[in-house]
Amino acid sequence: MNRRSFFSMLTHGSTFRTENDTGGNRTQAVEGLDQHTTPLTRAEAFHLLRRITFAPTLSLVNQIVGKTASEALEIILGTGNEPAPTSPGTWVDQAQENPAGVDIVTKGSIESTWKSNFAKLQNWWIEQMRTEQFPAQEKLTLFWSGHFTSEFTFDLGYIPPQLLYRQNLLLRKNRIGDFRQFLEDVTLDAAMLVYLGGNLNEKGKPNENYGREMMELFSCGISWYTEGDVKEAARVLTGWKASQFSDDVAKNGLFNAYFEPSKHDVGAKQFMGQTIAGRDDTINTEFLVRTEEIRGIINILFNERANPIGNFMMRKLYRYFVYSNPGTSDVTIIEALRESFKNNQFQIRPVVKELLTSKHFFDKANIGVQIKTPAEFVVGLARQLNIPLTTGAASMALMEQTLIDPPNVAGWDGYRTWISTKTFPQRITFANALIKTLTDAQATAFVKQFDNYTDINKFVSGLTEYFLPVAVGQARLDYYKKILLSNGQDYEWANIVANAGTLNTRLQTTLRALAKAPDFHLC
Repeated sequence: MNRRSFFSMLTHGSTFRTENDTGGNRTQAVEGLDQHTTPLTRAEAFHLLRRITFAPTLSLVNQIVGKTASEALEIILGTGNEPAPTSPGTWVDQAQENPAGVDIVTKGSIESTWKSNFAKLQNWWIEQMRTEQFPAQEKLTLFWSGHFTSEFTFDLGYIPPQLLYRQNLLLRKNRIGDFRQFLEDVTLDAAMLVYLGGNLNEKGKPNENYGREMMELFSCGISWYTEGDVKEAARVLTGWKASQFSDDVAKNGLFNAYFEPSKHDVGAKQFMGQTIAGRDDTINTEFLVRTEEIRGIINILFNERANPIGNFMMRKLYRYFVYSNPGTSDVTIIEALRESFKNNQFQIRPVVKELLTSKHFFDKANIGVQIKTPAEFVVGLARQLNIPLTTGAASMALMEQTLIDPPNVAGWDGYRTWISTKTFPQRITFANALIKTLTDAQATAFVKQFDNYTDINKFVSGLTEYFLPVAVGQARLDYYKKILLSNGQDYEWANIVANAGTLNTRLQTTLRALAKAPDFHLC
């Protein structure tokens, strides 16, 4: 389903169309990467928060309005050294028996526990997204979860959620750090070893899965390596295991990776024209193999393929934060980011900040043009209404984004695939169900957080600013005011606000109307 059909479906029978609906692709942005130096307006603050968090809240908007984009990003991004959130429960440290080879009843019991704990992991992460303040970690963590993918459900069964929890911690720890170190850490992540067969990769029977994806999907992209490079990378990566089960070896602690020297290919390797020296038993240790061989091929990769890595990663970053379908006019922006990435020794934070503080990012052509992902839609609405989520993961799955369980190693296609005749009704069903849970007290608190809420016209203007990415015209404002007043007069608003039950009913009706608007699904 294309965007034109999407907009036509949403506005069928309406008396208005969205101001930013072109029925096609966005207009061409004219601004470059020069820094946006003027103080952020409210509209600009909302735009920034719609992209770097799951949805803006009034308290967060108020913290950055009037600051420069650079000052705002210093607050939003943090240092990368923030402590991890409280764990989702004691189960994260509890091992279980290996389900392979046990009787079918025991196997079913183990896998049932895993599924239950996986749901807890999803809900834990969703709650971090919903309640996040500054520094903002979760949007970047989700970006990396879609880049360095691991599926809970895959060909060999299930990845224990204890491993996926630790992978989530690794992603958030490295989210704005050194990309070269990030790739090394992911290479030896226990969940990744299980997912891409790294723990099956042994001397004499190499598994090439991770070696291929390390280049094709995780760093430089397709066509920048040979089959020989894949084979040699696989040899370098032999001998690493993941401790998954109660009776597994756990040299580095349960649920972590460890090195098995007897399973490592000690012969010399040739990777991208460079030699990785062979070794004998005296230097076939975990530390030396990691630092000399694994770090060795990663260093070769970054030295020999710096431009492809920069282009590949900056295009992904651009698609995530600016526009999902960059055109030829955006190539110069991506290439400039590539050079910054290289010049900053592949540090992530500087290029994220450069992009999000640029005039290009705030160009009107880039505002309100991204289709919200299911995560943004589900978490964002709950976040803006300040309502806890009980079915968030299930609702996202119905919209075809299962958190921590993408469809394949390439992650989600995104862009226009997020909206279809199947998923759009699921969005509306979710929105209506969540809005319906608003209590009278919650509705009153929601309304009274807006400045000048006693003025019906100012409240409606604030409401559309809060939920819609681009300012709307008077016809739209009048339309929503009419719903709030139930065709009444402006002076009746004071009595509506004073009656919590009536206010809740009117607010819910208005929110349901907003949720059907096409730009409600854009950010």
